[in-house]
Amino acid sequence: MIKSEGLFTTEGMTSSNRCLHTPGDFARRNLLYVQEVGRLKSLKPHRCIREKLESYLFMVVLRGRGNLIVNDRTYEMKAGNCALVDCWEHYEHISEENDGWELAWVHYYGNTARNFYELFRKGNGGSAVFHVWDVEEWDKLVDQLLYLQGDRNILTELQCGELLLHLQCRILQVISGSNALADEQEKQLVSSVREWLNEHYAENDPAEGLGQDFSVEFEEIDRSFAQHYGIRIDEYIDNRRLNAAKELLRFSIKPVAEVAVESGIGDEAAMRQMFREKEGMSAEEYRQKWAQWIR
Repeated sequence: MIKSEGLFTTEGMTSSNRCLHTPGDFARRNLLYVQEVGRLKSLKPHRCIREKLESYLFMVVLRGRGNLIVNDRTYEMKAGNCALVDCWEHYEHISEENDGWELAWVHYYGNTARNFYELFRKGNGGSAVFHVWDVEEWDKLVDQLLYLQGDRNILTELQCGELLLHLQCRILQVISGSNALADEQEKQLVSSVREWLNEHYAENDPAEGLGQDFSVEFEEIDRSFAQHYGIRIDEYIDNRRLNAAKELLRFSIKPVAEVAVESGIGDEAAMRQMFREKEGMSAEEYRQKWAQWIR
């Protein structure tokens, strides 16, 4: 465990239990990994100011109150509030003078962390803060990460990566549950849209037909669909067409040009580009590798 001493000591201002971690090469290349994890109890108000760190900070307020500032936006934080912060941005936090907070936190990073953060911000309406009812669950998760820092090896790094992935999944579950899209009527709408797309993806312009059949602006449906399923409608249509083309290539002897039309991709040129971008090979190469009838 790391204890601050000397010039930058916080003795008398905080009581903390923290551990710093430097990941191995395997974790840095392949996993979500811990950079710093710990707990802090504020004894006196003190301000922490940081920016331009390649890190994401998750924090949960266990007790007390304080303020979190991200860029120019100020959040009043109390017990049960959590935050996820992109530490490349300017951020500050300070505990309240008469009701100092107690925090559990983890700084983490990894090659999927930024994509998750962007998904979080979109799903949380651009806010860095969300509320949870069971702070003990989140405190326990941080405690598990803290415990694992005592024995650093590839196995514990894999376990930390798994816990950080679980943390991200729980964050998405919480913000989805508090989001208007969790409303049953909204769920039924996006579910119906997906069923409609599964039937009409191969049509010439399914997006246009979608807006007509559901009597809702396409932009509104697209936004709801993306927030609920994590993918835009146009991308979902492309994926359905690609999967249909793969199936035809594998389990039929239809010419590539016919497959392109039947799957909705359009023509051989478009299909060639899609397979190169998505699969890194041509449609013919895909058929050669995967088709069961080719010997």
